[in-house]
Amino acid sequence: MSQDQAYDQGLSGQSSQSPSHQQNQKRMNQFSIDFFIEKRFITQDDLKPILEEVRSQYNVESIKLNPQNQIPALEGTAFSIIDHDENKLNARCDAVNKILQIIEQRSKQILEVIMLIPEGTVSYVIGTQGKQIENIKLETKAHLVINQPIYEFQLRTVTIIGDSSRIFNAIKLIIKQLQERGISNEDYAKKAEPLDPRRVITKAKFAFLTMIIEYILKNRELEKKYSVRLKGKAINDIKIKKNKLKKDEGILQIDGTLFNVQEAIQNIIKKVTQQFKKNEFDIRIVMPSNFASKLIGAKGCQIKELANKARGAQIKVLSDRDDTDVGQDCLVQVTGSMENKQEATILILEQIECFKNGGPILESGKYINENFAQQYKNSVQVQDMKQKRKQSSSSRSDRRQRSRSSNKRQKYIRRSRSSSSHKRKSKQQLLKTKIVVKQQLIEMMHKQLIRFCQDFNVNIQTFPSDEGNETIVKINGDVKGSIAVIQYILSEQCKLYKR
Repeated sequence: MSQDQAYDQGLSGQSSQSPSHQQNQKRMNQFSIDFFIEKRFITQDDLKPILEEVRSQYNVESIKLNPQNQIPALEGTAFSIIDHDENKLNARCDAVNKILQIIEQRSKQILEVIMLIPEGTVSYVIGTQGKQIENIKLETKAHLVINQPIYEFQLRTVTIIGDSSRIFNAIKLIIKQLQERGISNEDYAKKAEPLDPRRVITKAKFAFLTMIIEYILKNRELEKKYSVRLKGKAINDIKIKKNKLKKDEGILQIDGTLFNVQEAIQNIIKKVTQQFKKNEFDIRIVMPSNFASKLIGAKGCQIKELANKARGAQIKVLSDRDDTDVGQDCLVQVTGSMENKQEATILILEQIECFKNGGPILESGKYINENFAQQYKNSVQVQDMKQKRKQSSSSRSDRRQRSRSSNKRQKYIRRSRSSSSHKRKSKQQLLKTKIVVKQQLIEMMHKQLIRFCQDFNVNIQTFPSDEGNETIVKINGDVKGSIAVIQYILSEQCKLYKR
């Protein structure tokens, strides 16, 4: 979706129409439907005749290449489907479906399409606490992620992976939401910008001993010097699951711009270190627990990078594996020298605000695939944790129910034997194994393999081999599913050797 003047949709920033008319046109139900598809699926030369053929077949006003929507540094083709007739929405959707089917038939691989939406509509598509986009995933069973914004690219990319029917169903739901809400000039004009610490207002919270908090609150000159507000809060004022705070601890909250809060906490760390020389203290930052996996990163790479930037500080997220609910908090612990703690705290506070602001801005489109893989992995981890909580809750419920009927000893014994027998059978059906494959192959089929494993309920992990160009793939799951995954990997490896 673009502000292309050729679209004649009244989306230009300037208009000679009356204010009342502009108000009536503030949100339009008719808008261009825009996509980008990478060259590895179809070339521009091959795509162009398909678009023309589908346009005439479905009698849509315009289906054409749109160079203005070219994603920076990503090889592929942008195209748009346009029609001002309100009754043509179904025809446009049918045209999308046909295009996807033709591309899928030609590419003969699992399809990946990038839908482009205005920056101003992103929060609406995601929904409150991500519920809207989760519903789309559940209903369509497509792999779908709204990627981080790209530097100097005005539209937001939505990566959708699956077969053509799943992708189409996801696109159709997104289009329906956008049509119900409508799109405005402001939605197109809105642009994701890098985090500005001097403009972002934050409420940073830290866990300290009560005596340290009392000492800090006595030094009110800090508030004037750094234009911040200091508050002491009880441990009950934050929601940390399996509370990790002691009775003699409390919460210090610092309100102000991110820059001023960072300056203030640096000074506080210095003063507390000097005042309480005999007492070693760690910095523990209160953070929304659903940011934990993002801060840690894949295989801990993100948190290691933060530690390196902080010149060797030790950073640890004090969070249970299932602490991922929105509204819950966790602690990030920082240890090391005074300088280490100062530097790490500044970086972590900035990272948290970055997550609140939608995440970092990608330098160029070439990082979209990495971004999708990371966000999808985080999403899967969260879903796995929620599923484990449900299973744990169900298990506890079962145990309570069995205890109520403990007076029926014989039935309980029979049930226990039956249950243990079932468990033994389940264990016998599981398969844990490892195979060694070319690293190049895993990189090429990473996304397809994720989906394949999900369909067969098989877990895989990859580890570097002693041989630099090989990867160890650890496979764990049902025997039939695991064998299917192994066969799939070996089949793809044969194809790679032939090429």
